[in-house]
Amino acid sequence: MIRESLKNHRIGMNKEFRFRGEETSRIETLSDGVFALAITLLLISATPPVTFYQLEAFAKDLVPFAICIALISLVWYEHFIFFLRYGFRNKYIVFLNIVLLFIVLFYVYPLKFLARLLVVLFMNFIHITRHGNSQEFWQEYSFMMEGGTVTELMVIYGLGAASIFIVLTVMYHYAFKKADELGLNEIERFDTRTSIRTNLLMASVPVLSAIFAAVFGDTRLGQMTSGFVYFLYTPLMFIHGAHVNSTRKKLLENNK
Repeated sequence: MIRESLKNHRIGMNKEFRFRGEETSRIETLSDGVFALAITLLLISATPPVTFYQLEAFAKDLVPFAICIALISLVWYEHFIFFLRYGFRNKYIVFLNIVLLFIVLFYVYPLKFLARLLVVLFMNFIHITRHGNSQEFWQEYSFMMEGGTVTELMVIYGLGAASIFIVLTVMYHYAFKKADELGLNEIERFDTRTSIRTNLLMASVPVLSAIFAAVFGDTRLGQMTSGFVYFLYTPLMFIHGAHVNSTRKKLLENNK
């Protein structure tokens, strides 16, 4: 239903791109089921509250859950746009799609764990700012990080997040190689190249985070650089988006 609604209203889509995958295939149906399962796993991983204290703890998971939903939805939408644009049904794309779905399912729990840890860190920062040191936080933090370190977590998450966008990059690169076969015009080729660069940028930040975490180890420098590097997304995507919009506008004017 969501997929059909987006198709009908062309929400967030380039109107100049001729869609070659209007009919929903079994590949997309299976993929939607897997994405729905990933969201379900986020929910069932939490124990249903039976006391008010447990209800309060359950409510704290609302923000991490929202973060996870947003990221999974981002990947789903990129997946949706790809199949809508090109309508591939061949074995190579089926294989890449299976790899993508496997990574999404495998990294559901690490994603939720990291999101919850970030919320705990943020809430502790607020508490320390207002009331001083928080013994309760450090107990929760120590319990969550038992048997591992922050930098190890950043390596696991970084490699997982990067692999998702690398697979999407490979899929778009394959579409660009088939440009003549698909009959892509100049604007459609530009949009395809843009998608390749966008996904490469999305992959580069978590790769950089994993590298910093691996090089500096579990030191303050390693923890800070591997975390704060994700703030690069804002300037990178803003500059990239501005350049793409400017270039695309010129292409449209030249093709009138």
